[in-house]
Formats: sequence, C-alpha cells, structure tokens
Amino acid sequence: MKALNLIFLLLIVTFTTTYAQRTLEVKEKTEALSVFTDKNTSIDNTAWQAGVTISCSTTLFLSFASNIDKSVDVYKIEEKGGLSFYYLRFIVGKYKGASYENRILEIFARDFRPLRLALELKPSEFRHFEVYDPNATVGVGCFYQHYNEGVELFKKSFYAEALEKFQLSMNCTDKPEDVNVKAKIAIIDSIQTIKKRADYLFDMLNYRDALENYQRILSYNSEDRYASTRLNESRIKFVEVCNNYYYNAENYFFNGKYLEAKKLYQIVLEQACNKSVEANLRLIEIRNAEADRNQRVQAILYEFAPNTPLGISAGKYSENKICGYFSMRLNKDLFEAIRKDYELAKKPEINISFGWTIKVYKPVWIFFGPGYTGKATWDYRKSKDDPKIDIHNAISPEIGLLGKIGPVALRYTLQYRFALEKEQQDYIKKFKHVIGIGVCF
Repeated sequence: MKALNLIFLLLIVTFTTTYAQRTLEVKEKTEALSVFTDKNTSIDNTAWQAGVTISCSTTLFLSFASNIDKSVDVYKIEEKGGLSFYYLRFIVGKYKGASYENRILEIFARDFRPLRLALELKPSEFRHFEVYDPNATVGVGCFYQHYNEGVELFKKSFYAEALEKFQLSMNCTDKPEDVNVKAKIAIIDSIQTIKKRADYLFDMLNYRDALENYQRILSYNSEDRYASTRLNESRIKFVEVCNNYYYNAENYFFNGKYLEAKKLYQIVLEQACNKSVEANLRLIEIRNAEADRNQRVQAILYEFAPNTPLGISAGKYSENKICGYFSMRLNKDLFEAIRKDYELAKKPEINISFGWTIKVYKPVWIFFGPGYTGKATWDYRKSKDDPKIDIHNAISPEIGLLGKIGPVALRYTLQYRFALEKEQQDYIKKFKHVIGIGVCF
C-alpha cells in the first residue's frame, strides 16, 4: 500500500511540474535592409557569418542551444528601454566540410517550455526577434507594462500616446530607480516642440532651418517616418531654392548689376548652399571690380589754348593702374572753313591726342602721349573768289599733369609740335600750352 501511494505521489509531482510551465511566443521585428556587421574576427575569412538579436522583458533570463552548433555564440547582452537584448552570431552555409544549414535555435527560460525557432540565415543577414509571454500582463508588473508600451508607441511616433504611458508608469509602485522615465518624457516634449517649429518653417519656405529641425527629431527617434519624409522634401526644396538664388545672381552678375548680384550671392553663402564656393568666388570678383572702380577717377574737362579755345578731354586716372585719355581741340575758324567763309576762317586748326595716365602722388597724375595737329591756310593765287585750302600737318606729342581737388579736376598740357613742312614751323608754332578744368567722378 505504501508503495502504491509513493507511485501516485510521483505521478502528481511529474504532472504538476510538466503542466505548470508556461509557453513563450516569438515575433519577428527585423527592419528592412538590415545587415550584420559584428562578425567574429577570430574566424578566418572563408566563414560566412550572420547575426540574430533576441529581445525580451528584463524579467526573463534566456539561454540558448542549437542543433548544429556546439555552443551558441552570445557575444553581448544589454538592457535598454526596459528590455533585455541578447546578441547572437552564427556561421552559415558550409565551413570546413561541415554544413550549418537547417538550424533550429532553442530558447530556454525558467518556468517556460523551450521555444524552438527555425533559422535559415544567409551570409551577412541580420534578424531581430522578440520573445514574450503572452500571459505576462500581471507578471511583468505595473511599471514595465506601461513603460514597454510607451517605448513601442514612441518608436511608432505616437508621441501623445507614449507620453500618457510613461506618465502612468511614473505612478507605479514597482518603478525601479535606474530607469529615467523623466528623460523619456522630456524627449517627447522636445520632439513635439521641434515638430511644430519645423512644420512652421517648412510652410514659410525656410527649408534650410526646417531641414535642421527634422534632423533633430530623427536624432531622438530614427524611426519617425513623418520627420524622415519631411527631411527629404526639405532637402529637395532647399537645393531648388539655392539654385534659383545662384542662377539669378549669375544673371545679374553678367549684366553688370553687381549690387543685386551681391545680395543673392550672400544669401547662397549664408544658407550654406551647394554653390557656396562658386558664390564666394563671384563675391571676390565683385569686390575687386568695385575696389578698382573706387580707385579710378574719371575726368571730363573743358580745355583752352591759344587759337584753339574749343577743347575737350576725357580719361581715367587710376590709383594703381595705367589708364588712358583722349583729347581734341579746335577753333571756330574750322567750322567757317567748312562753310567756305574765307573772311572768317583765317587760321583753321584741329588737334587730336591720346595717351596714358599714371599716378604720381595722390591727387596728382602725369599723362603723356602722341598727337596730331592740322592747321590750314588759303591759297588765293589761282582765284580770289574760290581759293584753295592748304593743310599743314605736324606731329604733336604732349605731356602734362592733372590734379584733383574734390570733384574738380585741373589739367595742364605742354605740347611740342614738329611741322612736317619745315617752312611752316613758325606758322604752326613749336610749343603750345593748354589749360583744362572739369569734373571727376
């Protein structure tokens, strides 16, 4: 009888132990385009490797076994967001004559039945699975129930709902001291504030600042699809706006509208556009052109000389470059000669000269250059009523000084005249003094 009772007791214990164990479940959370990079460098390069991450509640303590691996390589374990993460790596394919295909991973946790997970892994493949107790609402505890839900909602960018879950977790009596829920709440507050500002900037066409703000949101939550989409839109719009600024500036530049061009090139620089280098080079060109323009004096003068009281001279007088000038002097007798008024056209004369200007000492410039003088006489020998006009030519180089006093320019010219007909030298005169006065700008 005692033996029968002992057998019955053993059956009860076996039944209780077997059926007291709960069941774990698993769901895959692998993201698209995931690649495994944490390879075991102690294995030679002929071995293909893949990685698996197993996440679970921190209340579970997992261990692993495999049907084709002597031991499972768990190379890192960490806790974050109220979850434990187990990082595993495996040899896949064939290596040293052994096949590592058709792998079954067994996952063990105390008080739970072993969970078998079929793993068909490809080289460099990465997969993520979450192991959980489907009946763990009570077992997880108040804090982690709300906290974990908040973490999942945060990843999905449901910030208002995540905030509510985090606030509920703060009121739980089982809240651990090492989990900083306030930091999570502060991040959500920051994201909501930044999002409002980013959307406002986007609507106001300020794509550069909008782009920076969407980047800040993604730094808090890289899975925020709204911020990611807006970031790409902002980047495209920003490039378009930058290109418009630059090409309009180029238009102004080539049309000589430097003031308008400068404003747009400056915007390209301030916005850190992709054409910033080119814009900066254009600004340097404009500054050099403006500096050169500011260092130049353009002068227009009225000039007077004996027998040629009608004269004009125009030229440029630069601070640091050799420039040029042109002068022409004549008298009213020349006009009378054209009309053949012999009585009034007694000594028709014209003088043309050109040359170069060099600064001596501000505000004085020296100038010099070649010239031509033509002076006419009338020949009455054949006819007194229709005399013949004789033009006497001379080469007339000149030199002189120009002085600038405010907007007023004064000019003195000494001209030497070399008559091509020796007998006309006295008539043409060897030297001529010219005085000029005008304005500079």
